[in-house]
Amino acid sequence: MLWLDKSGCLYGIDASGHSGSAAKGKDIICSAASALLRTVSRTLEIEPSIKLVGRIEEQGELHLRLTLLEQSKRGWLEGVSSFTVLGLKDLAAEYPSFCRVQLVTKDPDIKDYKESNYGT
Repeated sequence: MLWLDKSGCLYGIDASGHSGSAAKGKDIICSAASALLRTVSRTLEIEPSIKLVGRIEEQGELHLRLTLLEQSKRGWLEGVSSFTVLGLKDLAAEYPSFCRVQLVTKDPDIKDYKESNYGT
């Protein structure tokens, strides 16, 4: 699940499970999603204008929340967010039986939200 604010910027990532399309270690769909999420997580982690908190409880589990500390980096975060959404939506479109992506668009300070699902 990707948590996006109303302008499409990431403020949270929750990923769990394996696709089940092949045995662990041989699952190309899981590998693709993992590589994308690890790269995005690392990109966010090394950016000084991002405060990142989260945990990896076990292999196949990722939970992150982020806060943008400098508004001058908003365009940068929009680009990282678009890259992440596009990559995961494409993976879900290509392998809908094995990859599910949920996008939750919401203002972090308001309870109303919009949810979109891709894949099964």
